[in-house]
Formats: sequence, structure tokens, C-alpha cells
Amino acid sequence: MNLHRINALLLKYYYITINRVDRLFDIVYWPIIDLFIWGFTAFYIQELSDVNVLSILLGGAILWVFVWRASQDIAVFILEDFWSRNLYHLFSSPVRLSEHLASIIIIGLFRALATFVLMWIVAIVFYSFNILTISPLVIAFAVFLLTLFGWAIGLFVAAFIFRYGQRIQVLAWSVTFLLQPFVCIFYPLSVLPEWAARIAVVLPPTHVFEALRAAIYNQAINYTGLWYALIAELILFVIMAFFLQAAFQRSRKTGLLAKGD
Repeated sequence: MNLHRINALLLKYYYITINRVDRLFDIVYWPIIDLFIWGFTAFYIQELSDVNVLSILLGGAILWVFVWRASQDIAVFILEDFWSRNLYHLFSSPVRLSEHLASIIIIGLFRALATFVLMWIVAIVFYSFNILTISPLVIAFAVFLLTLFGWAIGLFVAAFIFRYGQRIQVLAWSVTFLLQPFVCIFYPLSVLPEWAARIAVVLPPTHVFEALRAAIYNQAINYTGLWYALIAELILFVIMAFFLQAAFQRSRKTGLLAKGD
């Protein structure tokens, strides 16, 4: 990969981000709205019980942003190149698919970190909740695992975009929300019905959020589950990368890059 080309693409996506209101909303508005909704909900529930609901709900909401941002940024930035008919010109140049994805992943990571810092500050100011007091090492590992999972999902959606064009663009916004009920962000695995629990235990983020709840309650963390999450996500990421490469090559043969739909 050529660092100069990656840097050029990073500048492109940076200027898109700072000059588009909808892209800034992704970083600021929607995450903060989610934080306020879950924060006020937690305050209400906590008045009814002694359970530490605030930490569970706000911790889950703050960390989930890494899955959401990592997956959606890959898909949406590629979609924007489809909408502007820019992919044909982009890949007529020396730019490689790996360089294109590397630039999106890097800018997406910075966007996710910016959202995390903003939500972290808002949670401290409005709810006196500091997620970093739970366990900085657990939080750092959780961020890495959730981001890696988000990248894998983003590659999966991008592959379908290259294969089928804009017809399936709804996947860019919906896939993470389809997974959300099964990854136990706001509730333990034990509350799910048996059929849903069988799905949940396979999904790597489930083990991350289970570890988060264990850290909040000062319980033993299931590191076996976290190692499973890491290995499963690495395998998933590699598979999705090959899947995306195959879809990209097919789109070049069928002319989809030029047509865009």
C-alpha cells in the first residue's frame, strides 16, 4: 500500500466530514441523543431499585458507538462514492482497494474516538458517570474488539454494495441494529430466550458486554469469552476481506463500478 495515496484519501474524507452537516450529526447529534435517552431512563429505573443501572446502560451506549461507527463509515463512504459516480474514476487511478479501505478505516476510527470522547464528557457532566473508572484495560480491550467487529461487518456490507450496487444500500444503516438485540448491550445473556441465547453466544460483542457488566459489579471476568471474541473476529475479518475482494473484482467485470446501480 502507498502511504501517499492513503493520506490523499484521508484528506478527502476529512473534508467531507467537516463540510457535511449530516456527517457531523453522525459524530455528535445521534450519539448524544442516545446518551440522554438512556441516561434519563437509567435515572428513572435506578429510583425503583438498587441495581447499578446507570453504569450498565450508559457504558453499553458509549461502547456500542465503536461497532456502529466502524461498520457504518465503511459502508456509507463507499456508498457516497457510488452516488457521486466517483468509484469508476477512483479505481481508474493507481489507487488500490486496500488503500481505499485503509483510509476509510482510519478516518472512521478517528470519528469513533471523537464521538467516544464527547459522550465520555457528557456522561461525566450530566450523570457523574466516568466509564474509565470501571477498568481502563477492560475498556481499551473492549474498544478494540468492538471496533474490529464493526470493521468486519462494514466489509460484509461493502461487499454486498460492490456486488449489487445501491439497491441494497439499506444494509449500511440496518445491519448493526439487526444485531443489537442479540449482543446483550443493555442486559445479560441470561435474560434471553433459549433460541436467542444460542445466537447471542456466537456473536463476539456479547462476550465483550458480559465482561463489561462483570467489571461494573466487581465480578470475575470471563477471559475465555474475550479470547473467543478476539479469535472469532480476526477470522471473520479475514473472511470478509476475501469476500469483499471477490465482490469488487466481479463489479469490475460487470461494469457496476461505472454504472453505480
